[in-house]
Amino acid sequence: MPQSLPDLVYSPALQRLLSRSASINSYYERDFDISFSSLFLAFLASDDPVSLWLQAYMKKAKINRNSLLKERRLSPQIMEEIARALPPTPRNPRLTTSAQRYLQAADQLRHRLGARDLDVSHLMAVFIYRPWVHEKDLMRWGFRRMSWSNAFLKLMQSLVPEELEFWTMLHREAFKAEPEIDK
Repeated sequence: MPQSLPDLVYSPALQRLLSRSASINSYYERDFDISFSSLFLAFLASDDPVSLWLQAYMKKAKINRNSLLKERRLSPQIMEEIARALPPTPRNPRLTTSAQRYLQAADQLRHRLGARDLDVSHLMAVFIYRPWVHEKDLMRWGFRRMSWSNAFLKLMQSLVPEELEFWTMLHREAFKAEPEIDK
């Protein structure tokens, strides 16, 4: 049964990402508006700092963006159109269980951090640190979570250095290892 968006305060960047997620999902899914895959793919069509970082990280890590798109019958051209246009988020979007769970987990991280708005960094952290049943999907796509985390920590160090200890703690919790970043 579809679920709706949690009643939270979303940052403008996350609102745009959710809009793009719904647009992406409309190309391959009729029963839901937002899913695990469309949430992830929305990072590839968004222009906030975390999304741009992910796009660059995927190139550096040699993760094939086009193979991810092909899985959902999407083309680079469709993604470019979605990136240029910003359709409104459906009024009461229908979320898959995974999408609902990822947003709830992101909100838990937001709460632990003490942030006011739920943001794209919180959602990205869920993909890295709490992938739930989708860890195998991420691995199949070429993501190595510990390396991905180390790169994410460097991003957070540059964007919000005052939050670095929180993100480092998540790395330690997830991997039972110290991160590899220069402090």
